[in-house]
Amino acid sequence: GFHVIVLMLPLLFSRDVYSYAYYGRIVSTYGGNPYVLTPSDFPLNGLWHLTWPGWRETPSVYGPLFTWMSALMTRVIKKPTEVVASFQLLAALASLGTVAVVGRLVQKVRPERAAFAIAMIGCNPIVVYHVVGGGHNDILVAFFVACAVSFLFARRELLAAISLALGMSVKASAVVPLVLLVVAIVANAPPERRRRVLAMYGAVIAGVWLALALPFLQWTNPTLGLMEVSGHDSWMAPGQLIVRIASGVGGLIGGDPFREPAATAARILLFTLSLAAVIAIGHRIWTSVQARTPEAMAAAWGWAFLAITLPSPVLFTWYLVWALPLAWMMPKIARRGMVILSAFFVVTQLVTETSRLPTYLQTVRLPFGHPIAIAVCVWVGADFVRRIRRGTPLEAETDEPAFGDAFEAGTGRGAARPLSLDLELVEPAPIETAELFPAVVPVEAPAPLPEAVPADVA
Repeated sequence: GFHVIVLMLPLLFSRDVYSYAYYGRIVSTYGGNPYVLTPSDFPLNGLWHLTWPGWRETPSVYGPLFTWMSALMTRVIKKPTEVVASFQLLAALASLGTVAVVGRLVQKVRPERAAFAIAMIGCNPIVVYHVVGGGHNDILVAFFVACAVSFLFARRELLAAISLALGMSVKASAVVPLVLLVVAIVANAPPERRRRVLAMYGAVIAGVWLALALPFLQWTNPTLGLMEVSGHDSWMAPGQLIVRIASGVGGLIGGDPFREPAATAARILLFTLSLAAVIAIGHRIWTSVQARTPEAMAAAWGWAFLAITLPSPVLFTWYLVWALPLAWMMPKIARRGMVILSAFFVVTQLVTETSRLPTYLQTVRLPFGHPIAIAVCVWVGADFVRRIRRGTPLEAETDEPAFGDAFEAGTGRGAARPLSLDLELVEPAPIETAELFPAVVPVEAPAPLPEAVPADVA
């Protein structure tokens, strides 16, 4: 229902969809390579004034599969309004498909969390308003991740790898769970067959990606935009605060020439932290058989997505969507952290053109941006570090109290006692007669009557 309502609305919160269409037109209309050419090379196109100025001189940062999808859509659809509607419809279909795949899986393996799993995607305000309303392609990544998890529970590892390879061909972020999957598959193989298994899966994954990317490969931008996106920043990211602090300290120490090197060093530090977390997860998977079960793998993928998004200086609201199909398998602190971020990040971008708002309205992002995101990042990160140090399974619940326990259990102060139709039979206590009636007072027996004495009769 929410998806249908949003599809009736105009474009919401983001202008990325115009960049999608522009890159598609570079292929379908101009016959160019969007990983080399940029919208600024075709300024007479009708999408020029609609595209965000910061992205007009940027080549595509999206995977080859999505580039082909954009090219196909812009070849068939010409009007900008209809192009926007087509990307919104694609996002809605991918969202509903993700809900269907996740819902069916959770009903089988963890039915008590089915409602949470479905609501976390289908009723999530980020998905409904930012992703579907903005036509973002991140939900396609979530769909392929959901399919991969479903294949993993069905013990069809090759199809899971192909699904993640397709997700990687939409956005490079899907390479993280793909690498962890390959680590698990190789670790499960007998030692003498591991090289052969690695070569086979490497060939399949490379074949899928090359079949889509081969027409776009060149030496000018060999990573197909991966290095380009790493140079962008997001003000709502917790890591961005660290970058700005480092830049300020560099300016105080050496003046303006030291600001950019200090900021770059901070970005490298944050990237190193994310990489270390993913390596720790991979090491756990390689060394522990229990960490290679489908349940443990699903949680590991979720933790890995959080590790590459929360500390990153490049964090947009819709990036959280990548991990949503895995939230149902994660422990309570990670689940609650994702719920909190979903609730508060949705208001960090109230309109597309925030720069045109009055100053006092632009500052609305502050209470919901850095402070809450930083608190959640520290909270979730501390739980992750504890699990790695103690060897606690990444999917396991612990007995340690955590924020939200009382709310989730419904036992907080003032919480109403749940109603129950179950009758509790209690054995009645025995009734003591002496408690109901006064004791009988004994009556003394009367004295015997004197015996009659016979009288003499004269």
